[in-house]
Amino acid sequence: MLKNWFKYIICTNNYKKVIRRIKENNINKIRILFYVSENSKWGYQSLYDLMVNDEKFEVIICVGVLSRVHKGRDKTRNIVDENYDFFKTRGMNVKYVYQNHKYINFKKFKPDIVFYEQPWEMPKVYSPLYVSKFALTCYCSYSFEITNDKDNYKQNFHKLLWKYFVENDINTIRYESYAKENSKNCFTVGYPKLDAYLNKSKIISSIWKDQDKFKIIYAPHHSFESGSLEFATFKENGKFILEYAKKHTETSWIFKPHPRLKYALLRNKIMNEEEINSYYNEWTKIGRIYEQGNYFDIFKSSDLMITDCISFLTEYLPSKNPLIMLVNRNSCKLNSLGEKITSEYYKVNNNSELEQVLNEIISKQNDYKAKKRMDLISEVLDYKESSAEKIVKYLKRELT
Repeated sequence: MLKNWFKYIICTNNYKKVIRRIKENNINKIRILFYVSENSKWGYQSLYDLMVNDEKFEVIICVGVLSRVHKGRDKTRNIVDENYDFFKTRGMNVKYVYQNHKYINFKKFKPDIVFYEQPWEMPKVYSPLYVSKFALTCYCSYSFEITNDKDNYKQNFHKLLWKYFVENDINTIRYESYAKENSKNCFTVGYPKLDAYLNKSKIISSIWKDQDKFKIIYAPHHSFESGSLEFATFKENGKFILEYAKKHTETSWIFKPHPRLKYALLRNKIMNEEEINSYYNEWTKIGRIYEQGNYFDIFKSSDLMITDCISFLTEYLPSKNPLIMLVNRNSCKLNSLGEKITSEYYKVNNNSELEQVLNEIISKQNDYKAKKRMDLISEVLDYKESSAEKIVKYLKRELT
């Protein structure tokens, strides 16, 4: 088994060779491969759109499945065809890299750069260590990091990347604190998902069952396990929120569960399969369920979010709408930026507090945290230049 430092040296040398090949061959088009195993986490839309319209790049999306799904341990997310259709129906260039229960090597598509959607549950043949032999590897976190959890850098996946495009300098400093030179491959660009707020095209709001009512998103997280992030509060409030939605016909709802929620409910014996299906079905009767990526039109057309999902705490901020944060007192601590952002949200610890805040915001129309919340938007969103533009400029500067 190779030592971690030796793997780093191997990748570094491999990347030098790839860069030399790209520059010496004066490649007309740099081939970009985006690997996706869960379209609900897709965060590169703005980058894809920018690259596909740039004569310097040739772009392809390759869809597969998580290794847990491949091995049959998770039957709730076997969505390779759904992943494919998600991109195909949007007119995007998409191919399968998982067919007949087998992973297809990225080398078949001759990429110069591979962008990963997430670091979790991929075969070794897709790891940065292997891919570095023929392509540069890049990653933007699918979740805006506002916790003090180390998972977004302590793994070899992050350390072995050619470039880790991070959200802000705060995180780069944190990564460096874990170990000297830990952040050598980091480059701050912001968060590509938030580029959606810079898009001035017409908002599509037809997903809402009733667009004229007060529109609420309920987005529960999956982290129930002790010792994990432990943000999930569904055990305490999942059924309460559904019943509240049924009673309050003056509201319109979208249920936006984390893609891992069903699996987590089964694994932690919170619900069985029949109970889960029944719960989800109840939401379809009174509202909509949305489990795909590209969800920012929903955010922008909503009036309120109720959530314990970590990334949404930041991703929803530029919508300018109020957010009710469902608090798990055992959760992982937030970092300084996370503390600042959530300070202007409505934090609730139980269902009684939740109902009081809902009454304040909906019935009394009193969003008393609005002004200070608006002042925080510039902390996460750069209105002058998109994250996608920063990434493209960096790649052109380094490779051409």
